[in-house]
Amino acid sequence: GVSISPGSISIDGSLGSTPSLPFSGTIDVAFVDGLINMDLRDVSLSFLPVPGALREQLQPLIDQGLDINQALSDSGAAQIQKFDLQPGKAVIVGVQRGGASVSAATVESFAQAYQAAGNKIAPTPPGSDVVPRGSAGISEPGPDLYLALGDSLAANVGVNQPQDGYVSRFHAHLEQQTGRDLGLLNLGISGESSISIMTGQFQQAMEEIRRRRDDGDPDTRVSILTIDLGANDLLTHLGSTECHLAPIGSACQARIDAGLQGFAANFPDIVGPLAKELDADAEFYIMTMYNPFDFGLGIPFEDFSNDIVARLNAIIAENANNVGARLADPYALLGGNAAAWTNILRGDIHPNPDGYQALAFSLAQAR
Repeated sequence: GVSISPGSISIDGSLGSTPSLPFSGTIDVAFVDGLINMDLRDVSLSFLPVPGALREQLQPLIDQGLDINQALSDSGAAQIQKFDLQPGKAVIVGVQRGGASVSAATVESFAQAYQAAGNKIAPTPPGSDVVPRGSAGISEPGPDLYLALGDSLAANVGVNQPQDGYVSRFHAHLEQQTGRDLGLLNLGISGESSISIMTGQFQQAMEEIRRRRDDGDPDTRVSILTIDLGANDLLTHLGSTECHLAPIGSACQARIDAGLQGFAANFPDIVGPLAKELDADAEFYIMTMYNPFDFGLGIPFEDFSNDIVARLNAIIAENANNVGARLADPYALLGGNAAAWTNILRGDIHPNPDGYQALAFSLAQAR
């Protein structure tokens, strides 16, 4: 049998059949760096403590039977944000990489509300006279480099060409404003979160900054760094069926709290080291999150989601201030225009070209 209490799982059963030997034990469970760690202890066989050699034989069996990390990885649910052992149950909160960000029920309810409000004329996105369409793809050679990090927004999901994304647009704006040629390296990855970035983009960025800084050539440097992060820590939860049906219910709140707490713990360990590696005169831009559920209709879920996104953005703003970065804030620019400037009515939270124009303009406005 299995029973669960805070911080541990108790197991008991029997080995063999003729005769069977009763056994019991305790598995200590901890959640560390996004993984569930399990340690077998206090194992007894037929009421006698298990010798070390037998314990070593039992440990792989327990690992094989209870390897939640591997099971989640195999199923594609990859990133655990919270693991909590409570009396009688284990609560696991996470996000599924590459899965749908918005439930069908959420999309349908917003589409109906939008249609009921009547057709609205799509507004012109801000900054079209300031930020031109990009000309670079995801990379452009050059000693003086603009390095972009982030999730699917940096990776241009939602548009067909990278030149329509915010990174390429902002790159063109910087060249236009400064009159200098800038290299470009866009490391953005769709589905990236504050957990997954540490094993990929973050390390690549640190290596790129150090390589250019330490190569002995003062002209070879990372002079511009941008990062957008947080959507995959939070929006999968906001768009879930649980939060659509019962925004203030315990299931939704557990999702939201886990996402925000995890992001608040992880984000300083990302932007802090990056800021320290940059040259003193380099420009570091950190972008807040827009709300893809803000249609400007005044329906209750908009108020709920705006409040949650504001909590995420407060964490982002605090960290930007702590490291001396410039804060780009597309939240206000896209407010009320999600239906026009994103693909949300098709179940996709990502911007269309007009939405990416607004994101690029937020960078141009950042101070």
